[in-house]
Amino acid sequence: MALGLELKLRMGQQLVMTPQLQMAIKLLQMSSLELADYLQEELDKNPLLEREEDKPDEDMVSMGDLLAGERAVEAGTMDGAEMEPMETALSQELPVDASWSDIYGDSPGPYTSHASDGSAGSEAPPLENTLVRSETLSDYLLWQLGISALNSRERLIGTAIVDAIDDNGYLTADLHSVATITRSSLEEVEDALVLIQSFEPAGVGARNLAECLLLQLKNRKQAHPPYTTLLEHLEDLARRDFRKLKRVLKVTDDELQDAVELIQSLNPKPGLAFGSDQTNYISPDVYVRKLDGQWIVEVNTDVMPKLRVNREYDHALNGRISVQDKRFLVENARSAQWLIKSLEQRSSTIYRVAESIVRFQKDFLEYGREYLKPLILKDVADDIGVHESTASRVTSNKYIHTPRGIFELKFFFSSSLVSQSGENHSSEAVKFKIRKLVDSESVNRPYSDEKLAKLLKDQGIIVARRTVAKYRDILSIPSSSRRKQLGTGAG
Repeated sequence: MALGLELKLRMGQQLVMTPQLQMAIKLLQMSSLELADYLQEELDKNPLLEREEDKPDEDMVSMGDLLAGERAVEAGTMDGAEMEPMETALSQELPVDASWSDIYGDSPGPYTSHASDGSAGSEAPPLENTLVRSETLSDYLLWQLGISALNSRERLIGTAIVDAIDDNGYLTADLHSVATITRSSLEEVEDALVLIQSFEPAGVGARNLAECLLLQLKNRKQAHPPYTTLLEHLEDLARRDFRKLKRVLKVTDDELQDAVELIQSLNPKPGLAFGSDQTNYISPDVYVRKLDGQWIVEVNTDVMPKLRVNREYDHALNGRISVQDKRFLVENARSAQWLIKSLEQRSSTIYRVAESIVRFQKDFLEYGREYLKPLILKDVADDIGVHESTASRVTSNKYIHTPRGIFELKFFFSSSLVSQSGENHSSEAVKFKIRKLVDSESVNRPYSDEKLAKLLKDQGIIVARRTVAKYRDILSIPSSSRRKQLGTGAG
């Protein structure tokens, strides 16, 4: 039996993700906070990378110098004594401050940056949005504890209790465990808890909802029947079993309604008035403003520091250093250069996506949420000539500051509903119309979902009753029967 070998040639295409492309994609999907952390890590790791504001311009070194040194090192034709500053043709082809578009072509066009000095002239977010940390509930309670007339033991017990209070303002630890930890008696812990429960905000330190509301009634000097009795029947109140409540409380309809309104005015989570230990603030990636009748898009450069390659390491290439050290400098210079160009590409892409969104959603900027148009990622991707996945990465965790507020870029994308005239309406605009209809309805005769669907149809928007119900749930609007109960109270 004869064996033979056969040689076949097969052609095909395969996408290879280079490290540089992986870096560009990674940077593109980062939020501004994630990007700041990543760039700080790169600045700490790469000795040739620095912030542009740290050094004067004359300290910059061309990538050509280092690449020329790398070729000489690899060829073995240079040692430290023979190395001299390189001004090769490559340095003119690939300067450190060259833009991505200069090197790779297909320029997307210039984009406007927004600087903190106000040179761009756009309206910045309120100053309070830049605060680093707000006072936490724990901070406020410890401050009140500190100004109380206590001995060291009482202060120790009080501190342990404060540490066991969660962000909602509730005590999460058992008093026996606090006594064990602080080596105190149960009576001492109970006395300390009474003190802390007298602190602001009213209701703090409670062990359950009823106690939280009772503390607030005491603070208002209204801790007496029928209000305190109503706290003993919160489950009946939640079920809105007003017949039973009238019988138990022995009150009239008006008196019950007053009691219910008072309890509903109390705060079930008093601690939420304070910030948590970690407060995140939104820093817009893009600004949009109107200038001479035109909507102008500007990239916020404050969220991304300007980087460059440090020239101070250039003298190392002129000294007696090993081949490994020279290669280390060259590799870090190359890494820094790719990072700088990837950052510029990121800014350019964010700008182009934001500019496209502004073109599609101009009516929203002019007239408000009711005029938000249906929009999908493919529309923007086709508009600026990028892949749909690129548009998706850009719109995630990126924010735009507009005269109507700060929005995530994803906010502007929504599905469409067709009107009788064939015109498309975005689901967000329809939700806004539902909210307006509910706000204008009669308290005694709220609109049913079927009625809301009919009213929308009268405005030319065809929407099914179940779709109205779904949107109403998304908007946290109760059903018509529940709205009627809430509007009329116990009557």
